[in-house]
Amino acid sequence: MKTLYFSLLFIILLLFGIGCSDDVERENPLDAKNMRTGGIIPGVTARAGDSQVTLSWLSMGLDGIKEYKIYRAYKTPENFEYVASVPSGDLDSYAYTDTGLLNDGDNVYFYRITYIDINGQETPDPINPQNLPINWSVLNVIPSLAPPVPNVRVMEDRDLQVRLIWEGYIQNAPSDLAGYKVYIAPKAEEGQEQKSLQLVSIIDDPRVEFYIDGNDYPSNKINFTKDGISKLYKVVAFDQAGVESDSPILVGTSPNLPPSPPSQFKGRFSLGLNSYEVRLEWQRSLEPDVIGYKMYALLPDGTTEFKGWKYDPNDRVAIISDRYIIVDGVTMVKQYYVTAYDNTPRPDGKNDESEPSALVP
Repeated sequence: MKTLYFSLLFIILLLFGIGCSDDVERENPLDAKNMRTGGIIPGVTARAGDSQVTLSWLSMGLDGIKEYKIYRAYKTPENFEYVASVPSGDLDSYAYTDTGLLNDGDNVYFYRITYIDINGQETPDPINPQNLPINWSVLNVIPSLAPPVPNVRVMEDRDLQVRLIWEGYIQNAPSDLAGYKVYIAPKAEEGQEQKSLQLVSIIDDPRVEFYIDGNDYPSNKINFTKDGISKLYKVVAFDQAGVESDSPILVGTSPNLPPSPPSQFKGRFSLGLNSYEVRLEWQRSLEPDVIGYKMYALLPDGTTEFKGWKYDPNDRVAIISDRYIIVDGVTMVKQYYVTAYDNTPRPDGKNDESEPSALVP
């Protein structure tokens, strides 16, 4: 009886183990019997171009794949025809460009991709796939002629800011214009590796024909920390099929301009017999390149008196002891203002100083 018991137990465990092994094998996403994927290659994308479509997909990192097959249908997702094969290799990703296609209108192309293993088995089966609906893994795209290149002007006329303007483009733009994309990268210094351009903005309103690369202080978004920073820019127009214009790469540099004057400037006077004291306060300048302030007194004849420095941009209070002035026999206090200066000197070596703040009193 013990022998029979252990024999039955062994058979049960063996059958259970086979079932588990089969379940594990079915977890392979490229397995045609995988109930979730049916063997479909994941992550396939299609990008339209001028009379062409480029298909891209990532490597699954699995052994045993010999090649990939590409199928195409025209106008309706049926009657797919074989187009080409792409050999498998030690690659992170694959791509194939299908050329000689018709542009725009109702010229819709549909694509499917299968793979061939080392035994010649094609998955998914293009004629009778397992565990898949009839419309499995269909990519559809319309080839399109790229829009004209926008004529972009690079404006470097504001502190810590570069403006890109292509005003008037929409007047002669194609009817299928969908918008614009802006790509930016920091310009590498000599001897450094140049970073690739990154998409920073999609403008989906074709009537918006400008982009401002600057600092958004309320959102604490800083794109320029000082004057003289250069970047690479690329503005492309794209159509409803997603095709982008072949735009050039431009260079823009934050200009060497003075910062904005300090705001919310106010003064409080303590009057004495022969002299007085004034406490000056102001709001910190928002520009990140501001490194200090200068205080001045303004005399009735328009001349100024320098009253001191502030070397810390967060130091926003100054107390000045001063003497009265007499104008037409009347004793008066002087007027005061403050300026901000940044960390980029002018060509003559002097501080890049802002316009004066408001006057007090």
